[in-house]
Amino acid sequence: MRTVGTKLVDDPASEPIDEDTVFWLCSQTKMITSIASLQLIEQGKITLDTPVETVLPELANPVVVTAHDEAGRPVTMAPAKEKITFGQLLNHSSGLDYFVDGTTPMTGVTRIVPVAYSHHYKDGEGVSKFFEIIKGSFPGVPLRFEPGNGFAYGFSTDCAGFIVERLSGKSLEQYFQDHIFAPLGITSASFYLTPPLKNRLLPLSYRNKSGGVERWKGPHVVNQDPAGAAHVRVHLGGVGLYMSQKDYLTILRHLLQIKRGTVTNPILSRASVESMFAPTLPPVGAAIFNEFTGLMMGSTLGLPAGAAQFGHGLFVTSEDVPGKRRKGSGAWAGWAATSFFLDPTTVVAAVFATQIAPTGDKTHSRLYALLEKELYAGL
Repeated sequence: MRTVGTKLVDDPASEPIDEDTVFWLCSQTKMITSIASLQLIEQGKITLDTPVETVLPELANPVVVTAHDEAGRPVTMAPAKEKITFGQLLNHSSGLDYFVDGTTPMTGVTRIVPVAYSHHYKDGEGVSKFFEIIKGSFPGVPLRFEPGNGFAYGFSTDCAGFIVERLSGKSLEQYFQDHIFAPLGITSASFYLTPPLKNRLLPLSYRNKSGGVERWKGPHVVNQDPAGAAHVRVHLGGVGLYMSQKDYLTILRHLLQIKRGTVTNPILSRASVESMFAPTLPPVGAAIFNEFTGLMMGSTLGLPAGAAQFGHGLFVTSEDVPGKRRKGSGAWAGWAATSFFLDPTTVVAAVFATQIAPTGDKTHSRLYALLEKELYAGL
């Protein structure tokens, strides 16, 4: 791995970043929660078509927001006609959206963090409080559209994580440690920012108006006490993990090895891994997702028009990207400018990570695109 820089952007004498530096993964967490979800399917505990309300009754009787006023506030809604399925949580077609209530609109690519993430969960608060927050004043959990009829980036993977906890009888932390991290020899990953991990953490920063990088001055985005298990009341499978990028790359490498049939201790079956790279969105969902990727990534990725799809936990390219990743590659990213992709055709996996928040930093996007271009030029 190549690492550059120091942990404090305004102190050149601070500790250098190295391959063991810990990052807040943000939405890179989602792929790992998806792996755990697919393991549950292999264990026979749930199927892609299972209505999630049978395990997570908090998602029973959702409502679909059908119209907003000029300020973006919902004005009409109706009970959902369809039930949310487990598979829809894995490809973000459930209708769950971070900002369906219209209270935190997106400006460009900069979003205010959802309250369900920034809320400081206290003793006695847990998953029930999470759903209380996202439900708000709605009669049921609000959806952007009928389940299965679109793409919405939101709380789907967090809900998948809650299902993993209920079906396994373990916290998401313990499940990940037992079934994903320990089998792969990963020791730097946790929902708990314990002292050893905190000592290796790269702090958040942001890019100021003049283009310079400064230390993050806002509140910590996920307000969880770092003291350990007793103080983390909600394990957020969509955003909550801390981990080194070296260890994340270990998981990516392992997935590629499973897909090629070259590993002896797989954490998933080959069929499950292949489902991560297989397009699953219906045409209406794919159209929305292509618009979403265009807004979030602009032209830096170079993806052909209409080539963005989503599998069970991964953004999938359905066509070759000229000079870059091949058809069938998987990828995703995190809110604090962390990105990854893995290409089964060329057997290449890469991570490119900073901790510059919020998402959409143009310099990160440009350098990530350059990394991919140079990497493929050398193949």
